[in-house]
Amino acid sequence: MASETHTHATNVTELHVDVSEPSNVTRKLSITVPAERVGKIRRQVAAQISRNVRVPGFRKGKIPESMMQKQFGQAIEQETLDRVIQETYKEALDRGEHQPISQGEIQNVHYHGDGGELHYEVQFEVHPRMELTHTSGFVVARPADQVGEAEVDAVLERIRQERAALSSVEGARPDYNDVVSVEITPLDVEDGEPQPYEFALGEGQAIPAMEEAIMSLLPGEENDFEVAFPEDFPDPEQAGKTQRMRIRLDDIKRRELPAMDDEFAKTLGDFETVAALRERVLADLQADSTRRSEAAVRDALVGQIVEANPVDVPESMVGRYVDYMMGIDPDRERKSPQERSPEQQERISQLRELMRPQAEAALRRMLVVEHLADREGLRATQDEIDERVEKLAEAQGRTPADVWLELEKGGQLQGLEIEITEDKVFEWLRTHNTVG
Repeated sequence: MASETHTHATNVTELHVDVSEPSNVTRKLSITVPAERVGKIRRQVAAQISRNVRVPGFRKGKIPESMMQKQFGQAIEQETLDRVIQETYKEALDRGEHQPISQGEIQNVHYHGDGGELHYEVQFEVHPRMELTHTSGFVVARPADQVGEAEVDAVLERIRQERAALSSVEGARPDYNDVVSVEITPLDVEDGEPQPYEFALGEGQAIPAMEEAIMSLLPGEENDFEVAFPEDFPDPEQAGKTQRMRIRLDDIKRRELPAMDDEFAKTLGDFETVAALRERVLADLQADSTRRSEAAVRDALVGQIVEANPVDVPESMVGRYVDYMMGIDPDRERKSPQERSPEQQERISQLRELMRPQAEAALRRMLVVEHLADREGLRATQDEIDERVEKLAEAQGRTPADVWLELEKGGQLQGLEIEITEDKVFEWLRTHNTVG
């Protein structure tokens, strides 16, 4: 984007500020501070230093200017520079009503000392200006969200597996779904120590070659095996290699599944029959499927709007969002830097790059929703927030005041406001586009 320049004309005793726009999301202030103002601040700095330093033969505050310049000149100039920039940068921001979203980067400082004119530039990021010219006429297909009996059967079978009783098996070899207790000793390493393990076969907790070896044993038996690790094994030192291991099978426990009858249904909650249990499972699955379908529609709608209306995302926002995705607290990192090895730092850097596209896409969607909420007057009102709190309280059998206090204490009220706003934005989008 071509740079645009706006100049704030001033008299000789005030700041001279030029504003340019290197991009839609960056501003650069070129600030000139008159010598009169710099000199005033420099004299204040020199006086303060004079009052606080000791020079043999002179009282505090009575040190000759020539001696001050000779002994403390560099400190005076540096402190003057810091104070002038700190004071005038804030003034320049307030004058232009700029709202930075990133720390200002000071550049091209020109100051020759001795209270002369000071010139510097500062660049920072701002929220992007958005002009969503294409927000209607899009067509989105709603994914199928109907849940069938097969999905209900799968959930109930998983519940049966979780509630299965385990009983020891004698005189038989283990099979898939059995829980085995084994002791494994690596033979290719010096002084390899036996390690006990307990896991269910067929659930991916052990590699296939290991499970095959275990299933060849009877309880109490042990044998030596050549165990081949798959090429995609997570540990690169073992991937694609064969290792010798001694495996002893200590115990087998086999699952005894409960019957899917009314008595079993009663153990799972307020259900008198299996039919009532199936009805609840179906309702929960349907609600979840509907939510996922709705999320897909929303994502597709905003995705088309973003594609039709390119949105610039400030780099500082991307960085903060990547930190959020990675669970990194930047403030904590600055105050108490974490000790990380070069390898860990490299891995973190690689993860950041991998997450950048996802972060940028999420931020573009959020910026679009925020812009539409402001442009169309769709922000959540206090009455709407109160109404949502009352519904939550009614569903939980509590008073609205208790729910409100809990949400406020947990910092969740803002999230509730955002949720209501997003609901209103997407309802507006549905009325201006086609969802089939």
